[in-house]
Amino acid sequence: MKKTIEKENYLKTIYKMEEKGDLVTVTGLSNNFKVSKSTVSNMVKKLVVMGFVERKPYKPILLTYKGIKKATEIISKHRLIELYLVKKMNFKLNEVHDIAEEIEHINNSEFFIRMRELLGNADIDPHGSKIPKCNY
Repeated sequence: MKKTIEKENYLKTIYKMEEKGDLVTVTGLSNNFKVSKSTVSNMVKKLVVMGFVERKPYKPILLTYKGIKKATEIISKHRLIELYLVKKMNFKLNEVHDIAEEIEHINNSEFFIRMRELLGNADIDPHGSKIPKCNY
């Protein structure tokens, strides 16, 4: 399971970097995760094989359609969880990120569909970020 979580965290980070307009590079990911460039390169190779990213020499790392779909799902889950924790469980904003990091890896679409419904199909998380719509 740990390996799946790591892959999902890479996809989520690549998505967020692209969302901000940053070029996604091995060096950028290495700095973000505080791991060696070779560790990042190995993970990127796995993500290429799985069809989640594409990588060409001297070009930025890009999410494929499949990668965008998966990363959007993870980010949507994370932001929904944060909103749920704040709105329904009265957590403070500074308390929700780490909890959401753990829960976002649950693979039960009905869980997240019901959470979204309980939140009135909200589209903004408590930090003001857009909650992407997806099927989980």
